[in-house]
Amino acid sequence: MSGIPEDELFRTTEGEPYRPENGQAQIPEDPRETMPAQRWAGEALPREESSINPEPMVPVAAESSVWVATEAEVPQPVRIPHLGHMALLLLVLVAGFALAILLILIALHFHVYGVSSIEQTKSEIHYQLGSEGLGYLFTLLGCVVVFPMVWNKGFFAGVQWNAATALRLRWWLVGAAFVCFLLALLNSVVLPGPKHTPIEDIFREPGAAWLLFGFGITFAPFFEELFFRGFLLPAFCTAFDWVAARVDKQREGPLRVEGRPRWASGANLVAAAATAVPFAAACTLASKRYLLIGILLFFAWCCTAALVWTIWRRSTPAVSYQVVDEHGHPVWSFPAMACVALFTSVPFALMHAPQTGFSVGPFLLLVGVSVVLCSVRLWTRSLAASTLVHASYNFMLFAIMMVGTQGFRHMDKM
Repeated sequence: MSGIPEDELFRTTEGEPYRPENGQAQIPEDPRETMPAQRWAGEALPREESSINPEPMVPVAAESSVWVATEAEVPQPVRIPHLGHMALLLLVLVAGFALAILLILIALHFHVYGVSSIEQTKSEIHYQLGSEGLGYLFTLLGCVVVFPMVWNKGFFAGVQWNAATALRLRWWLVGAAFVCFLLALLNSVVLPGPKHTPIEDIFREPGAAWLLFGFGITFAPFFEELFFRGFLLPAFCTAFDWVAARVDKQREGPLRVEGRPRWASGANLVAAAATAVPFAAACTLASKRYLLIGILLFFAWCCTAALVWTIWRRSTPAVSYQVVDEHGHPVWSFPAMACVALFTSVPFALMHAPQTGFSVGPFLLLVGVSVVLCSVRLWTRSLAASTLVHASYNFMLFAIMMVGTQGFRHMDKM
């Protein structure tokens, strides 16, 4: 018996051990040489996989690099517009109004409408509305060119214009505008504004009433909705949910049962503290009174938000949420939509405050109307729907003014 262990002996094709003679270990013939027609198991011809080991061997490093590349190719869903897009809109807005100012300077050079100085344009309705309208048009043109390259989709699809939805719900939307009109009538009785407002002086200029009427039901509602409900509202809703996700330490994933993300009470308290107190402070500052109280309220808001953030910042189980639905529409939590609707209504009302003499009554009315417009925009997922409500509301206000002044001929009866 040879000193070679049994398990190390060469074996024949029949499975019997090969025992060398005279102490010489003779290597048997390679069966692959004697049987060329038969292929060894695990050996494959070129461009042919083995029947026993069909998976090719891949080095670990190469395999991991392929996996990383595959993961990187999967695009992550993004809610648009977000705050970055809002900043880009401001740049386009500045460029648009810069072009409008350039055209106004050219008109001044040629004394259009008999105006030759900047001071005269402040009291000339054609220059006031013309500069604003041109700025809006140039901004819209820039948006139509720039944002499709950023979003990889059309501009109006990105802001959820959805004109078909507005057309289908047109009578409900006109009804919502009529409710806002009734609120305006009630507000004029309960919280009447000042007897004389700056906008009344503009109406008394020759031909200004009809120009304002046309501008107020076309350009104004379209571009105001585009800015406030098309960009500002969704951008801050996304920012709210992003902050709430970091507070609750949640991650993106499938939708919950109710179809929307739901945050813990800590995130909701942070949102409440971050919106309610600034709203009250803005209401106070809008009337140009009690400035010290407004500053104290703002300071209280900062302290409250910091305190709530500290108390409720704790580790919570990771709960998944989704940023877009199956149709690609942005998905926001209810606290985000409710708080941001109120939050964005304050600058909307402040933008119109100079026209009403910074009166508290009209300011609160505009906040309420803006909340209705935000609700319509979020409920219908249609910017065209909120634009229709806005235009219809303005039309009702101008219509009652036109009736009261007999076709804008007796402006002293306003």
